[in-house]
Order: sequence, then structure tokens, then C-alpha cells
Amino acid sequence: MEEFFKALEPMIQRAVQIAMEKIRREAGGERIYGAALETDSDCITLFLAVNTEESLRRRDEKDRSPKRLKKLKEYWGEEKVRQIADGSFSMNRWLPDEWSYSDGSDSELNEISRLLYEKESTLSDAEGDVYDQFQEQFLETLIAVFEALRREGVFGPEITCFVSMSDDERTPEIEKESARRLNSPELYEAFAQWGTFFE
Repeated sequence: MEEFFKALEPMIQRAVQIAMEKIRREAGGERIYGAALETDSDCITLFLAVNTEESLRRRDEKDRSPKRLKKLKEYWGEEKVRQIADGSFSMNRWLPDEWSYSDGSDSELNEISRLLYEKESTLSDAEGDVYDQFQEQFLETLIAVFEALRREGVFGPEITCFVSMSDDERTPEIEKESARRLNSPELYEAFAQWGTFFE
């Protein structure tokens, strides 16, 4: 399995570089602040999500509509909804599924998802430890990809990078640990502090 991920790492790195070139063209002069490599709970899909301050502002405006604020009051108290209404808190800042830019449906990351699916299917009858090892190595590979792309300048120090997993109870831990390892203490602190809003 180690050989599989050793071969996969440069493939992911190249796919993300190509995707970022496309995203930068789409975003134009907008300021990118966040990038996430997101997978699913089985670690068989992979996509890149990126967001800009300008795009976030547009998305947050939708959350401040009277209808949306009324709906949010069903989940959170008056104070939290007031923060969303006055713009002092963005619910979407660190939610990759709500971001505006991604690698798209025809990217090289889709091919990598196919390889992950094929590899994972060979493990379906394996012991739990092997399956866990597959997931751990995959998540470590994604962090290594971000580290390499940081060194190459694909992601500047102002961009918060992290790994995410959709619809899984491990998501907060995966996001925080990867963000801690990949970013400056200042960026990490802002990232971690955002999550306390939902506690």
C-alpha cells in the first residue's frame, strides 16, 4: 500500500497544480483565502475546493436575507443569528462544500478518485487495520501534497490550507489537525476559533 501512495502523491500534486491554474483564471483578480482537499468517509473521492474573499462576501449576503435569518433562528440563539445578520461572522468561511471554485467534473482529480475507488475495493475483505491504514496513509498523502505545493509557491502563506472529509464525525479533527500542520499559528488560530461558533 505504501508504494501505491508513493506513486499517487506526485499525481495528486500535478492535478492540483493544473486545477489551481484553472481556478486562478476563473477567479480573476479575486483574493484567494482558502483551499481544501476534500474526500469522503471511505477516502475514494477527491476534489479541490477554493474560495475568495469576494465570493465569500457574495455568499454571506444570501445568509443575511430575512427569510434565511428566520430559518437560522430555529437552530441558533439570538446572539449567533445577530452576528450573521451584522456580518461579524461568516457561516461559510471554512465550509468547502459552500465555496465557489473547484477542480470541476473533468479534472485529473477525477481520475485519481477512480484509482482510489479501485484500490479501496481490493481492501473490502481485508482486516479493519488494513482499511484504517489505507485511510491514514491517504490523509497523510494529502497533507504532503499541500506541503510540497506550498514550497513551490502554488499556495502562498496567506492562503489557509486544510484537508476535509464530507459527512463524517471525524471531520472537525481532520480539518483542525491538517490546518495546524499546514499553516502559520495565526492562520490556524483563526481557523480553529471559527469552529467554536457551532459548539
